[in-house]
Amino acid sequence: MLSTIFEVDPSLANPDDLKYDDVLAASARKQYAQDRTGPLSLLPCSVCYLPLSKVIPADTLAAIVAKTGDLTCGPTEHMSIMQGRFAGDRNLGQIEYIFDLGNWSQYFQPDPSNGKKYGTMLQMLQYPYSRGSVHIRPPAAESTRTSSSPTAPDKPIIDPGYYAGPHGELDLDIMTHCARFAHTISRTSPLSDIVRGPASPATSDDDSLLRDWVVNNTVTDWHPVGTCSMGGRGGISAGVVDERLRVYGVKGLRVADASIMPLQISAHLQATVYAIAEKAAHMILEDVVNETKG
Repeated sequence: MLSTIFEVDPSLANPDDLKYDDVLAASARKQYAQDRTGPLSLLPCSVCYLPLSKVIPADTLAAIVAKTGDLTCGPTEHMSIMQGRFAGDRNLGQIEYIFDLGNWSQYFQPDPSNGKKYGTMLQMLQYPYSRGSVHIRPPAAESTRTSSSPTAPDKPIIDPGYYAGPHGELDLDIMTHCARFAHTISRTSPLSDIVRGPASPATSDDDSLLRDWVVNNTVTDWHPVGTCSMGGRGGISAGVVDERLRVYGVKGLRVADASIMPLQISAHLQATVYAIAEKAAHMILEDVVNETKG
């Protein structure tokens, strides 16, 4: 995910006002506590999903798609699905944009006394090729443990692997094109009626600078998947759980959340996670009944 920041009309009510005005913040909290209304009850953002064909020029997209056939960064079954998703004529939500007032970036932190107000264009790549890793950290020596408990777990080693390797380079190409398109949206009515100009990045005209900005400002979106993915036909060599969400090699352990999804989808995940949980509950009940009969 990227957070592109724009300076916007300062006369508009802005969520950032509550960060810098203690009186407004107190009033908003009181209003929400009383009747669940007011600025703390709202998220007035605009959301859309677009196929890359609407964002990237046809010849450039064709060159990107051609590269996907040579990628081997995951199980064969996964790669086949991903290549199909990136076919130039697929009408899929390959990139998501969300616009909202307020500064959502953890990297762009302007002086609040400058009198300016900001809006954010969030940009999320729905089908990333970049592959990271999560590993258990080796136990620390007793003298270096910060917890009083000798059995306290150490934090895992998480490497998101953004833009690493040839497959990551493809993600970087796509995200850079999409970041440039975000600026195009900001210069188009009706959004242009409230946007005063770019703030971070300050310009999208220099390809090299924009590419560097993408690398240095990418973060994880709120919809992570795949850390305990279903192995499918590849079994334990391709995943962590089987078709009944049982962890390979561990008796009595299942996983029932977004981590079992092998690949990302073009949607916010909450409804899908509900479905996974309901299906898991049914399977567990079925297995209990079958074991009882046995």
